[in-house]
Amino acid sequence: MPSPDSAASAVQAAAAPAALRRLADSLVAGAAHVPSALPREGAAAVALGVSAPGTPLMRACAGSTIALCADGTALDAGEAHAAGARAIGPQTLFDLASVTKVVTTLVAATLIDEQLLDPDAPVQETLEGADARIRVRHLLTHTSGLPAVVPSLEALAAAEGRPERLRAIAAIAPDAEPGTLHRYSCTGFLLLGALLEQIGGAPLPDLAARRILDSIGASAAGWGPAPDPRDCAATEYEDGALLQGVVHDETARLIGGAANAGLFATLPDVLALGGVLAGTADAVALSPSVRSLLLTDQLPDGPSTGAPWRQSFGLRIGQALPGWESAPPGADLLPDVAGHPGFTGTALMADPRTGTVAVMLTNRVHPRRDALVVDEARRELARIAFARPGGTR
Repeated sequence: MPSPDSAASAVQAAAAPAALRRLADSLVAGAAHVPSALPREGAAAVALGVSAPGTPLMRACAGSTIALCADGTALDAGEAHAAGARAIGPQTLFDLASVTKVVTTLVAATLIDEQLLDPDAPVQETLEGADARIRVRHLLTHTSGLPAVVPSLEALAAAEGRPERLRAIAAIAPDAEPGTLHRYSCTGFLLLGALLEQIGGAPLPDLAARRILDSIGASAAGWGPAPDPRDCAATEYEDGALLQGVVHDETARLIGGAANAGLFATLPDVLALGGVLAGTADAVALSPSVRSLLLTDQLPDGPSTGAPWRQSFGLRIGQALPGWESAPPGADLLPDVAGHPGFTGTALMADPRTGTVAVMLTNRVHPRRDALVVDEARRELARIAFARPGGTR
């Protein structure tokens, strides 16, 4: 006779697809009336997925590639048709924003495994002009002391050509002593991308395709602009023009093929990427020592993240569930889940212990970045994918 726990798990497993559908629909409903005094949970385009070994793939898609005017009001059917809006499906491309950093991290991991990249080497050994104190591991753990974002987009734009812009990034000085402060830094990842290109001997998009994306069958994934913008979920209106198939992150757009953001991908692409983190993608085999760098806290005695997750090489370790804010420290936290969120409303989470992967793709920055959030939805997706009855794993 099945145990009460196994029976409860079976009930939860049966309910999960319906819960995923409800989550997708609730986000689209939340975006239906964007103008409000405070940001609300919602997104006009949503694709959710959960995969686990031995269980059917769960997917839920909702919304439209273009749904809202610049002022947040909904397009009517005629306006949506004229704009080329398409229903969201598994093959819709989303701007992944900082989930791009997962791909950059995996490129770095393969180079470490091949002993081409030394985590403890000064970046300056490869990139002239970089601060002599910054090590590779500082970039991968966001402890480089570099500013969170590039200090002046105007100065970066004034540099002519991509190589000059990467050199300008290498010349940015830390404003804190490397190794003493955890501060999430897109600037640090841009520097990491420049380093990987020098060591790998090719532009980052080529390295990523050859080392990661092609191997796992992520055939649609690539850096923007997208070949056909109509295949993409639109993001923000910028100076009255809608960004669709164009990189949302301003710095990544200037760089082109940037390490911090700018990758477009479909739901199957990102689920396959999660399989690398979960250890179920045999096509990208990483050594146990390198997987440990990706899947365990790399700052156990160092600076704190100040958040309910820890920092590995390039990834966040530990996923909070709904209600963690009011719970004691450590409660309702999935300690082994690794992944990364993205500013556009995306998230990738993977549990290497069970092989389970959860993906959220949204365009919560449509029509503007301050109108919608998906924070609670990310935690609800984690609960659907990873939590067992009673709030335990």
